[in-house]
Amino acid sequence: MTARPPGDGIRLSRQHGWVDEELTDAVEALRREHRLAVDVDERTITVVEAVKGDPGHAVLRVLGVAERVSPVAAAAYGAAGVAAGVWSSPELYLARWTRGKRWVVGYRLGVGSSPNHYVRTEGRIPTRLETGNWYAAVPDDVRRLFVDAGLSVDERPFAGVDVPGADAPPPPPPRTPRSPRAPRQPAAPRAPRAPRPAKPAAPRARAEPTRLCPSCQMQKVASQFVAGSDLCVDCR
Repeated sequence: MTARPPGDGIRLSRQHGWVDEELTDAVEALRREHRLAVDVDERTITVVEAVKGDPGHAVLRVLGVAERVSPVAAAAYGAAGVAAGVWSSPELYLARWTRGKRWVVGYRLGVGSSPNHYVRTEGRIPTRLETGNWYAAVPDDVRRLFVDAGLSVDERPFAGVDVPGADAPPPPPPRTPRSPRAPRQPAAPRAPRAPRPAKPAAPRARAEPTRLCPSCQMQKVASQFVAGSDLCVDCR
């Protein structure tokens, strides 16, 4: 492989003094064919403008274009957060910073496979190729791969850029203390109710006297007897 002086936006490698031709070609392809504003420092390709959609997908696209360079890293940001990845054939690691939390996923691609193959066919790296997920501590060998490519997995890229999707959500505004309530005045005592006047009892109807009819042997009231007779009107 021959080496040539870097083009615009490409810094010299501190180790060799030159940038690999394949890395330079990848950067030019990203700028011309993919219309991405990128810079490269050592082996890290940075998308310097906010991307639409998932920054992780943008990182995979960049690594797919630069897959012939290994190790190589990429970083991008957008409204959904910040992402950074490193491709060190056959291993690929993708870190995302979302809402103040970091998530790192590791993949191991099969023989003959490359990031670009999966990005073009599936738009992502299949979960069946995952080798690990880390939310807190990251293994030392994974951390070392990021460092070798020029990134730190412990600090999110674009630290000086305000990325609402990557940082923790702002704390809720403090509650305005309520003004103390005035003590409730005791209710005025109710006046005693006047007793209801008792309803006069209805006079009982006086029972009409009865007497025995000697003929039918039944007790009947006086109005049921014939005047001047001992027999009732039924027996008369």
